Amino acid sequence: MARAPAVDLDERVRHYLRMRASSAAATIAASSLVAALGCGDARPSVASLWVSPAHLAELRGARFFDAPWPSDLRREGGAVRLDGYPNPRRLRLLDEYVGEMDSVLDGFSPAAAGYLRFAGPIDVSSLPETPAFAMSPVGSVQLIDVDPGSPTRGERRPISVHFRREAGVYWPENTLAFMPVMGFPLRPRTRYALVVTDALRGEGGGRVEASPELRQALGIDPAGADVEAARAALAPAVDEIEAAGVERERIAHLAVFTTADPTAELFALRDHLLASAPPPAAQPALWRLVKRAPSWDEYAGVYGPSPSYQIGRAPYATHADGGGFASKAGEPVIAGYFDLRFSITVPAASRCPMPEAGYPVVLYAHGTGGDYRSYVRSHTGLALAERCLAVMGVDQIFHGARPEAPQDAAQAGPLFYNVQNVYAARTNARQSALDEVQRARLFTESRMTVPARVSSTGEEIRFDPSKILFFGHSQGGLNGPLYLAADDSARGGVLSGASAVMSITLLEKTNPPPSIAALVKSVFLGLMGDEEGEVNEFHPAISLAQSIVDVVDPIHYAARLFVAPRDGFAPKSIYMTEGINPDGSGDSYAPPRGIEMHALAMGLPLQSPAQRLIREYGFGGPAPVEVPPEGLAGNLAGGRASGVLAQWPVAEGSDGHFVVFDVPAAAAQAHGFLQSLADASRGRVPAP
Repeated sequence: MARAPAVDLDERVRHYLRMRASSAAATIAASSLVAALGCGDARPSVASLWVSPAHLAELRGARFFDAPWPSDLRREGGAVRLDGYPNPRRLRLLDEYVGEMDSVLDGFSPAAAGYLRFAGPIDVSSLPETPAFAMSPVGSVQLIDVDPGSPTRGERRPISVHFRREAGVYWPENTLAFMPVMGFPLRPRTRYALVVTDALRGEGGGRVEASPELRQALGIDPAGADVEAARAALAPAVDEIEAAGVERERIAHLAVFTTADPTAELFALRDHLLASAPPPAAQPALWRLVKRAPSWDEYAGVYGPSPSYQIGRAPYATHADGGGFASKAGEPVIAGYFDLRFSITVPAASRCPMPEAGYPVVLYAHGTGGDYRSYVRSHTGLALAERCLAVMGVDQIFHGARPEAPQDAAQAGPLFYNVQNVYAARTNARQSALDEVQRARLFTESRMTVPARVSSTGEEIRFDPSKILFFGHSQGGLNGPLYLAADDSARGGVLSGASAVMSITLLEKTNPPPSIAALVKSVFLGLMGDEEGEVNEFHPAISLAQSIVDVVDPIHYAARLFVAPRDGFAPKSIYMTEGINPDGSGDSYAPPRGIEMHALAMGLPLQSPAQRLIREYGFGGPAPVEVPPEGLAGNLAGGRASGVLAQWPVAEGSDGHFVVFDVPAAAAQAHGFLQSLADASRGRVPAP
């Protein structure tokens, strides 16, 4: 997958790499001299833990990570085996996650942490100091693309590492965790090798060596009958590692794994929807004029049918209620249809005469707790009407008058982010994206109009099917990237409070109450007191959760908006907002770090001047951009799209989650961006 141009490493990093290369050469020379003299290193060595069990069932509980994770050797029939994943507190919910997802995933997460164990402690100072150092061929830990079919074959990816010396509740002792740098998810359907080299040292300074079984699997020593299958399976990857500059004799630990494609099922569902579901239409008898104002009119109605692919007993509160996608013989099946109420604001004809093709229309997707008229109450409809744009709002999933909405409206949020039901947690956001695909068809296929009999002008009001735009806030900002990646009906849009990376959400989301970050440690993991200190983004349970919900995480869809769109799709222009203060505080609903990693994965540059620089952009992200007085156009996708991540200070008495509504300059820039996107397909970011 193509990425934004990498930023050159600074001189300090280059100097470090030169020094490491010199050090490695000196180490090799010294080792050769010692060998020639018949002497060995007197310091005790540390061996890797690398087992090749006769049956995967032997790797359970405390032994689960005795073999590397992730690893293609831990798949059966192409499916990832989760059976035996550590659950030391015997939590029912974790058991359900593991049991229901065992043999469901067809590849490993492009974003979650992985684990390698050692027979003793290692010297953490010999680990890569930063992700940039891990991209050196002499580094102690490297993640290498070893897929012969990959356009980035042989390249190294930036990774973060964490070593846990002591055992924890979920952590076994002497565990090295690694993960792709957040904002840089791995390429889908690609084989990678996590390689630990002999540049890693034991805690006492001695060598770190491959275990006897690993030496056999590498083809260094003759393979016994119990290792031969692993040797044969790993042989192509080991050859690729050597071609990338690491000899097999230097490998001290190894995990070879193939990534999944979290976007594949949604893309297939979108294509199925267009081929199988009839386009929706507004019910003629239910149109009504809600309000007339000097610069805009509001209309309301009901449209349908809209297909649901979720099967089970709505609102899918527990896993016994279902909520997964229906299928038959491996093909998607529409489980049912429903109608939705809608509101649409239209510019006053006296100020904005209707264009021949009709008004451009913004599809607005509200946040948790909102409804189909949220955009009216926030004055977004008014502001965009004054720019000659129509805006349409609908009830998002589990909200308002939808058939699956709970009687208690306060439950809409917990049901959407449903930690009690792994099926629904994996499908709710994707169903929401499909809802947007169908909603857009009102204009692109059905050519919906406001009937003359209810129009304030007495004439039919049309909408331009070639000028569909999107505005998603919070929950709508999570669904939006999935919709924009899967479908080509919209030119692009605004994303507000749009966080990504489930690992970040689980650790940093504190609003709305109750705090997810607090619940994860105490309720979901059963940790108490000092035990909570073991939780970070590398934690085994956090890694499991990330792997399970990859399919709804915007981080995996981000690059499909304009860096690498689906075949035949035009790149989309995106304006993203982040409410943040210089100290990093701000948005308590969508963690700022998640918003930043979302923008980085998308390839959006940071608008300058910024509230706060983003460290991860230095590992290969686009450079910051200053928007000139005339605006910024064509800075993305080779000139075919425009966009930025715009950081805004948090308004006093507000939360950073709402800057696009509460900060006038942020609102003006967002609205101006949408207006420009209606005027020209690549749009223009107005000067702040």
